[in-house]
Amino acid sequence: MLVTAWNMAIAGDSIIGGMLLHRLGVTALSPALLVLAGVVLAARHHGFPAVFE
Repeated sequence: MLVTAWNMAIAGDSIIGGMLLHRLGVTALSPALLVLAGVVLAARHHGFPAVFE
């Protein structure tokens, strides 16, 4: 199940990235990466708190 979910996530991201590239061009990739970096930082902050309560 884990391998299947991982492969589906990679395939889904590839499809979304391909659609983004096809419709908006290369210039859309930098803003998309900034948004994803913000999501990763927020998830890291909330997912792994420095202090355990």
